[in-house]
Amino acid sequence: MSQLPQSVLSAARVRADFIEFFEARGHRFVPSSPVFPQDDPTLLFTNAGMNQFKDVFLGTGKRDYSRAVNTQKCIRVSGKHNDLEEVGLDTYHHTFFEMLGNWSFGDYFKQEAITWSWELLTKKWGLPKDRLWVTVFGGDAKDGLPADDEAERIWLELTDIDPTHVLRFDRKANFWEMGETGPCGPCTEIHIDRGGPGADPKDGANPKIGVNAGNERFIELWNNVFIQFNRRDDGSLATLPAKHVDTGMGLERVTAVLQGKRSNYDTDLFTPIFRRIETLTGRRYGADPDVDVGFRVIADHLRALSAAFADGLLPSNEGRGYVLRRLLRRAARFGRQRIGMQKPFLFDVVPAVGDVLGEAFPNVRQREDHIKLLVRAEEESFGATLDRGLVLFADLAQRVEKQAQKELSGAEAYDLYATYGFPQDLVEQMCRERGWTLDARGWKAAEEKHRSASRAEGAFRQLLSAEQLAGLPATESTYHADDSTAIELETRVVRLFQAAGQKDRLVVEESPFYAESGGQVGDAGRIESADGAFVFVVEDTKKIGEVIVHVGEAKGVAQPGLDVLARVDAERRAATRAHHTATHLLHKALRTVLGAHVTQQGSYVGPDRLRFDLSHPKALTAEELERIERLVNQEIARNARVCTSVENLNDAKARGVMALFSEKYADRVRVVAVGDFSAELCGGTHVSAAGDIGAFVIVSERALQAGVRRVEALARDRAVEYVQTQRRTLEGAARALKTSPDELSARIEQLQKEVKELKKKGEKSAVADVDAAFDKLKAARAVRGGVACCVLDFAELDTAALRELGDRARSLGGDQALVLFGRAEGRVPFLIAFEGDTVKRGLKAGELAGKISAILGGGGGGKPALAQGQGLDPAKVGEARAAAEAYLAEALG
Repeated sequence: MSQLPQSVLSAARVRADFIEFFEARGHRFVPSSPVFPQDDPTLLFTNAGMNQFKDVFLGTGKRDYSRAVNTQKCIRVSGKHNDLEEVGLDTYHHTFFEMLGNWSFGDYFKQEAITWSWELLTKKWGLPKDRLWVTVFGGDAKDGLPADDEAERIWLELTDIDPTHVLRFDRKANFWEMGETGPCGPCTEIHIDRGGPGADPKDGANPKIGVNAGNERFIELWNNVFIQFNRRDDGSLATLPAKHVDTGMGLERVTAVLQGKRSNYDTDLFTPIFRRIETLTGRRYGADPDVDVGFRVIADHLRALSAAFADGLLPSNEGRGYVLRRLLRRAARFGRQRIGMQKPFLFDVVPAVGDVLGEAFPNVRQREDHIKLLVRAEEESFGATLDRGLVLFADLAQRVEKQAQKELSGAEAYDLYATYGFPQDLVEQMCRERGWTLDARGWKAAEEKHRSASRAEGAFRQLLSAEQLAGLPATESTYHADDSTAIELETRVVRLFQAAGQKDRLVVEESPFYAESGGQVGDAGRIESADGAFVFVVEDTKKIGEVIVHVGEAKGVAQPGLDVLARVDAERRAATRAHHTATHLLHKALRTVLGAHVTQQGSYVGPDRLRFDLSHPKALTAEELERIERLVNQEIARNARVCTSVENLNDAKARGVMALFSEKYADRVRVVAVGDFSAELCGGTHVSAAGDIGAFVIVSERALQAGVRRVEALARDRAVEYVQTQRRTLEGAARALKTSPDELSARIEQLQKEVKELKKKGEKSAVADVDAAFDKLKAARAVRGGVACCVLDFAELDTAALRELGDRARSLGGDQALVLFGRAEGRVPFLIAFEGDTVKRGLKAGELAGKISAILGGGGGGKPALAQGQGLDPAKVGEARAAAEAYLAEALG
């Protein structure tokens, strides 16, 4: 076999080569979308470069180009493409990776895709042809699909690959699917033989050791997917309106090959991160295989976390955030187990990640402080969680020790993993140290149950299937119109979709309804025929590609072509518009008062309120909140015009227009400016002038996450209602305290001082009461059968004082039998103490407590030597005392 290249190409050069190669062939460079799909509920994370083009493949969207190229940030940790458990153990699996890709949207197909792939690999990069192998789809009887003879023929006739290096594989290997549902099709993969000592060049065709055998010698470099179908909810396939090409090549793998490295982790995509870990830990990569695993896990996971946090995601206990939290905890655990770092240190590795990823994805470097803050907080929290897990393990240990067969329950052990981050090998190690076994079958069952629940959580139903979407025209939207059609217009029904267990869905030719997007809720309203025979109550509005889908409840029948009047709830829209423009003013005010580090982490804009999540390391002070609120209201009073324009994205950014990290923008963008105060990229609905907001008031500010704060506010009528409610509350409190609202604070401070002084007097009085009661108890003790006994009622002592008296009495020593009663808020606390050898003589405090409770009502109990309780009927204290006296007399004589 020919020698592999020993290239000096940097990863940055490899990335640039790929992009430039396809740009020269008429492809538009399209920037990476965020690592989480914004308009695709079927995916937790962006797991392939094609995700942002899914609407094109489904036929519901379009672009002004038919060829594209990019490098896409991808995360694969859950669902169909779950590489998590492999990461760190080998040298080529990752949770985060860059997917180099080129696409054709109804333009070129298999011939160009295959021949260009071969040209880039063998001519541009000079990979030896005799080391390359390709696979093609061999057909699938279940789906009724034949073998991909066309792709095979192109390889054999239009490239100079060795014909024996073209192999057929089944659906599992050569039919690509994005997830449980979505676009899919046959694929052809390009693999490389990295060789090794004694390697036979013919090994690639050996199913045990060759291509697709799951080893580190033959690895996949590039996948060319020919998108022809859509996988529906029921598992069936539907043919897409047009044929497309979707290719993907992992930057990490091809860089390793071009740099002559056996491991992806030996490339310049990872080595700067390893150097930082070495500096922080004092350990060296390459010196110990177990330590090396820890290095690889940490470097990979921090790349994934940095990209996700930079794009606006946050760790949490559900959905995407839960996956990220588990990822971070896995990295922290490997840092503890494999590298010996018990204290947080991952956050200090983040700058090195920014150095590696920052050139291609600038927001990773720009948001370094924010990422470090999140990582450090999660590390510290995980340390506390591990400690709590150890306590739980100790509780489990007590139960196991009582068993004849020392086996730890698999279900309970798995909970240690799912909740506290304890992996199976750590639990097994702790069991071995105690001579136990772990119920592996129970662990596996609990794990599968957890995975099933996770799949159910991530398996979202498509609003409309590909079959239903096929042929639907793009909806013409009028919500931005300057006339009445922004609220109401006559249109025609395209299609009404109804199914059991789902809301009705209506598509019309034109629509004034705004579809949920960018944090703003979808519009509500009515769509009805002139005669009232058909009425559709719109509860929400969604968008799939360029098709607007009205969601709600239909009454009557609507055939395609039916004339209808679509009317948005105008008052609801007006309130939403006010809150949206107020959100822009709030964003600018936050940055003005707190600093330019403030970025939007999320938002909600509805008719009822607005919510704004921002990156900021600490709570906002009352003074800061007042300044922000005042600044927004000043802009409202200025009543500047709200102007919109459509501009080139780069031009808008260049002049300082605010763009959000988590948003994916087109080349032409809509800019919303409020006078000279605020300018943001936004497609939502807004007021005509700032004064239309009416009023603005902040109602709450709290921590959402380490480094992230949440501000909630109200505008327009809602703000007025809130202020009026607050005023009524203030005036009511002032009346109750017989003062004026202006003097309420001083009055409350005065009352607090009085309460404090009374409490001090009460404490002194309570001490005096206990002192006097103790003297009384000592004098009242009478000896019965060698035991000092007393049954006393202290109506002046509450529960705490009664306990203190009991402690003092027990300090007297000797054999004692004490039964004490007190009073607390109309109830009767009581305490029973049997000291010395009294228990051996048959006295049982818990038993006597039960007898007393039966008389007084309430409850009580305890151990033989000490018991307590609380009765409900003070009038029966005398009867309870007599019962106690009788109990002692019978036991002691």
